[in-house]
Amino acid sequence: MKSKRSRHKQAHTSTTRRPINKPSTRPAMSTRQPGDTNPTHRGPIFVKDADGGLNPFDAKNGYASEAELQKLIADHPELLRGDQMDPEDPRRWLLVGREVGIPGGLGQSDRWSIDHVFIDHDAVPTLIEVKRSSDARIRREVVGQLIEYAANAKRHWPANRLEQLARESHADILDQTVLKLCGSKEAATDFWARADANLRSGNVRLIFVADRIPDELCQMAVFLNEQMTHTEVLALEIRPYATPGGMEAFVPHVLNATPQARELKSALSGRRKWTEAEFFDDVRRRLPPDASNAVRALFDAVSQSASTLSWGTGSLRGSFNPKYAHVGERSPISVFSDGALHMNGFWMDAPYGARLKDAARELFGIVANERNPEVIPVDLWVPKRQALQDELARLLAPNSAEACEP
Repeated sequence: MKSKRSRHKQAHTSTTRRPINKPSTRPAMSTRQPGDTNPTHRGPIFVKDADGGLNPFDAKNGYASEAELQKLIADHPELLRGDQMDPEDPRRWLLVGREVGIPGGLGQSDRWSIDHVFIDHDAVPTLIEVKRSSDARIRREVVGQLIEYAANAKRHWPANRLEQLARESHADILDQTVLKLCGSKEAATDFWARADANLRSGNVRLIFVADRIPDELCQMAVFLNEQMTHTEVLALEIRPYATPGGMEAFVPHVLNATPQARELKSALSGRRKWTEAEFFDDVRRRLPPDASNAVRALFDAVSQSASTLSWGTGSLRGSFNPKYAHVGERSPISVFSDGALHMNGFWMDAPYGARLKDAARELFGIVANERNPEVIPVDLWVPKRQALQDELARLLAPNSAEACEP
């Protein structure tokens, strides 16, 4: 059992402490079986520079300390790879606190502390326990440890504890941060009430994080995630790499985010797969005719050019997400039934990500960020719908990588 550590609440900072270089290829979201070769292997990765040369980043022997990995996650929650957890509606994160205390009984002082508490844009609390692969407790003990923390947080944290912790971390900007996280006023209005309800019902996410997940822990995470109907249990590796010159790269990989488990938990949590008919019924219910017609026109335009089009799984609002085979696996935009438009430049490969960010700034005056989509309110993009469609057609055409060059 982990002894109680001194708690220190740390605000999520947007300052990048070190360069994070992402390789151009992404590992498949398949469950690792004992003895399998992990996609994030021990050999080097290669980053291509502007001159066409390849720079090798050699695999590091883990992290110098557990605290180093903890801080990396707190400073860069995008490493949690919410897109691997849910490709149709990638998880977005708000750091609630670090080294958060958990009491052993009602009215008692804190007995344990959990490394990180995050919450996603659907108000699902996410508890994270970090270990180095050299720690012997990572093979079995950490499983009981994290489940014990979750059980006691569910039972003994008072109502509004999550919001209280978040306000300690984010102070006066919390409400604005939650609105940006959710993407709509409707979703943000009762965000903390839904967070409390999710915690009480066990609709939470537990994540084991290490530089390397041993097979024993991987298989336990697979089993628990498949058998637990409300709680998501995931194993995440964040492999560190470095160059002799001091540049660092990190390759995160969720090992057991299977579609079967995701569909089961989505159904039980109230999330569902929307259809076109349901989506546009909701659009007409929410929006005035001019905005509703604009959503339909944008849908028709992207449907003609997209390779595939997927429907979201939100519990409060639907979304459609066009995908383009020549661009990659991810949707460059998402359009929601309340009219919100997300321009997903933050997760697109070059050159499309940078071009989408530029388009959001030039068309709508939206300042780009590295961790979340650019959220465009319906009253901002509807008057510029045709310009938006023209720009998307230009940026996402099969030859757009060359056409967009100055």
